[in-house]
Amino acid sequence: MNQPDTPQSAGSLRIPALILALAAIAAAAVGISQRMHNQSALVSEANQSTLLHVGTTHPQPETDTPDLVLPGTLQSWVESPVYARATGYVKTWHTDIGAHVKTGEVLAELDTPDLDQQVAQARADVTSAQSALHLAEITAQRWQKLVVTKTVSQQDADTKTDAALASQAALDAAQANLDRLLQLDRYKFITSPINGIVTARNLDIGQLIDIGSGNGAARELFHVAETDRMRVYVAVPETEARLIKPGMKVQLALRSDPGITRTAIVSSTAGAIDQTSHTLLTELQIDNRDGSLLPGGFVETRFHRKPDPALLDIPSNALIFNAHGTFVASVSGDGTIRLNPVVPGRDFGRHMEILHGLSRDMNIVVSPPDSIHDGQKVIATALQGMHS
Repeated sequence: MNQPDTPQSAGSLRIPALILALAAIAAAAVGISQRMHNQSALVSEANQSTLLHVGTTHPQPETDTPDLVLPGTLQSWVESPVYARATGYVKTWHTDIGAHVKTGEVLAELDTPDLDQQVAQARADVTSAQSALHLAEITAQRWQKLVVTKTVSQQDADTKTDAALASQAALDAAQANLDRLLQLDRYKFITSPINGIVTARNLDIGQLIDIGSGNGAARELFHVAETDRMRVYVAVPETEARLIKPGMKVQLALRSDPGITRTAIVSSTAGAIDQTSHTLLTELQIDNRDGSLLPGGFVETRFHRKPDPALLDIPSNALIFNAHGTFVASVSGDGTIRLNPVVPGRDFGRHMEILHGLSRDMNIVVSPPDSIHDGQKVIATALQGMHS
């Protein structure tokens, strides 16, 4: 016969069941905890993946600034166009282009038949006036003697004296006209006004040079240039105008002599910014006694820039331009973006000079996206080198 269950055997059965229940509860708790941890990790990872990753660098003091390279134009120290002052035909010319001439040297000679005739007539007028004056003076003297003997009246004597004075005035006028024509007669010899080189000859034998016509008066016969010294004119951008100082040395590179440089000196500036081009016209001077520089030539001028340690440089791609101005994004210690308004200076290509708005201890964002804004959370990574 089966024995009925005793209370002791029933209690022994409940203990394993309780242990199993507790184990199941513990396993469920561990599973729930693991799932919650995994979910938290997923949420954290998702949040991290939504943050913007940016590269940062520090502003650097100016240590190296590239030279300012600008085109320039060579001009003669003095350039003098030569025109005719007398009408006539070209009789001969003595100098051609490239000739070295001195001040007063004859370049060409004109045949002036009309002027020669006028000079001859003026000489005759002077001779006639001299004769008239001589007769008038003798007559006046005789009448003054007749006044003493009461033979003629004082009024008649005074009339003769005035006639002599009028004859003297006529002689003076005739002599002045002759002098004027003789001066014009000297202009049949066309001379150089300066020491220099003949760079243009615009006449030939037999051509009529007529200063009486509008076209003839404006016709340039020769062009003479003084080239022992040369001027170089350079248009310096307004942003670089403060760099230019009289007396500073500038290196010139010539197209005609690649690899060879010459040194010029800044002599002066226009002292004002051109309102159209926003440039400062700058004049350089250079010695050219060896004749190696040719007027009208193109040169490349190189102005040396000195770095200013008080100013900061940043990569050019760190600038942000929008409707409110120019900004640079910086990252604080907790990864928060701040947009800093800045005043840019000179543009050196890969890097930009900043006049105001930044400090050296800032972490600035390189190549920020257009959507970046104040207060945005980011993940910053320091870049190696300023221009990375």
